[in-house]
Amino acid sequence: MSIKLFDLEKKEFFYEKVPAEAFMQFMYNSMLGRLSVWALFKRAFFSKLGGLWSHSKFSKCTIAGFIKNNNINVDEMLYAPENFKCFNDFFTRALKDGARTPEGVNSPDMVSFPSDGRHLLIRNVSQATSFYVKGQKFNMAEFFKDKKLAEAFEGCDMLISRLAPVDYHRFHFPISGTIVARKEIKGALFSVSPIALVKRLSILWENKRVLNFIENQYFGMCAFVEIGATNVGSIVNLRSVGESVERGDVAGYFNFAGSCVITLIPKDKFQWNETLIEMSSQNVECYTKAGKFAGK
Repeated sequence: MSIKLFDLEKKEFFYEKVPAEAFMQFMYNSMLGRLSVWALFKRAFFSKLGGLWSHSKFSKCTIAGFIKNNNINVDEMLYAPENFKCFNDFFTRALKDGARTPEGVNSPDMVSFPSDGRHLLIRNVSQATSFYVKGQKFNMAEFFKDKKLAEAFEGCDMLISRLAPVDYHRFHFPISGTIVARKEIKGALFSVSPIALVKRLSILWENKRVLNFIENQYFGMCAFVEIGATNVGSIVNLRSVGESVERGDVAGYFNFAGSCVITLIPKDKFQWNETLIEMSSQNVECYTKAGKFAGK
């Protein structure tokens, strides 16, 4: 199975192979596979085992092959591949200054994509019934684990940014503002592969996640949410509650494997990229990199 994506920079469609597709199809489309997911793969201890391997010196030997097989740009890395002590050092790598500088002037009414990856925009999330496939609705109360917070974000726009294992795994603030609160919610560690999300959108409010609430001068209260997934050892935030942040600042990183970040902006406050709107209405994710302007 290949996923149809649209590249916002090249302005063309392309197809991306699903990593470990046969295994993922078995896990989420068969009774035995679903039982295995419930009993083993969604559990924290399984991801911890992956984390132990990725932090071990034995994992270093896989870095060169991973870079070659996935055509990863080594020129933008802050440190050369041979300087990494383990696979996770490479996976959470920093980039050189300017590699993900946000586009446009830094004003309060600007939004940029928070990560490298595949992006899907859901406008008026409370009313939407099309997430990856038609007929799925998003449970905001479960997502926030708080009915009042869900009501406060009623009708907001949701940008889902999905990172694959091959991506640069630091995430950046999509807006400027002040981090006024942070809430960590414990949960499972299901895969966020589209194979899994098509079958079970509830993964996005069942998985472990960190909610950051950012007060922005123009938009008001926004939310930036980091969602764990299978083999994500941990979510690391580099900025603290009470700090002022600029759009494009590095917010944190995921330790090992694919994951997802979600940006919530109040309804009708931002004019999104028209191609992103059009592709998302067809459930086609758009590929672009962190720092690219998300508006018209």
